[in-house]
Amino acid sequence: MKITLEKWPKIILALTVQAGVLVMIVCGVWLAPYFFPPPYAPIVLVLIQAVVAVLISYWVGLPRWWQWIQFLLPVGLYFGVVIEFNPLWALGVFAVLWLLFRNTFKERVPLYLTNQTTRQALKKMVKELHRTQGEVSFLDLGCGLGGNVVFMSQQRGVIKSTGVETAPIPYAFSKVYSWIGGGIIYAQDIWKTDLSHYTLVYAFLSPEPMPKLWQKVKKEMPKGSVFITNSFAVPNVDPSDIWQLSDVRETILYLYRL
Repeated sequence: MKITLEKWPKIILALTVQAGVLVMIVCGVWLAPYFFPPPYAPIVLVLIQAVVAVLISYWVGLPRWWQWIQFLLPVGLYFGVVIEFNPLWALGVFAVLWLLFRNTFKERVPLYLTNQTTRQALKKMVKELHRTQGEVSFLDLGCGLGGNVVFMSQQRGVIKSTGVETAPIPYAFSKVYSWIGGGIIYAQDIWKTDLSHYTLVYAFLSPEPMPKLWQKVKKEMPKGSVFITNSFAVPNVDPSDIWQLSDVRETILYLYRL
């Protein structure tokens, strides 16, 4: 039976699991001489740490990709010590990852990138809205590298194409990209973004923010507008339509007409 601690940030839960397993290993090493003579190979202890951390992570409901991290963390640290890896490099790698995936820690939203097949589906929705509602204003919540914003700014019938992003590296890249290709990018939290000015809002986030985001969508988006979420449906809310795309990852778009 799994135990899911949904209110815990994933990184805190993962580190707690690792710390707990480390305490178990220390206690085991302290008691082991009563049963097995030392010495004990460090690599064996590291692998025990990694495997037990993965098993507990599965038990408490951490996603599979976190389970891989739980395995690789102690193993990577061990080999880093063995080869005398300069910790400054590790600090640099961590800094880059934080700048790239900051929203994963803050909002539990990884960096997902929209493919061209999905953009063509968004283009189809723009044509429908332009035909029935007039000029379209588009917003990408968590726009990543800005590809959707630039693409939509070039579509007939779109008078405004906007994206918001707070992760530093994706924001910087998308800002430059929009200067070249079109559209507007803001360094802005999705929760502070006013949705009332947009007739088409797109999100490719994660299951975590969807219930709260739906309340914001209902409150702010104008009548006749459309909210599209990639892959992650709003819980307990029936979408107006579901589009199954024919790309490699078999993308599903959930459409909610306000």
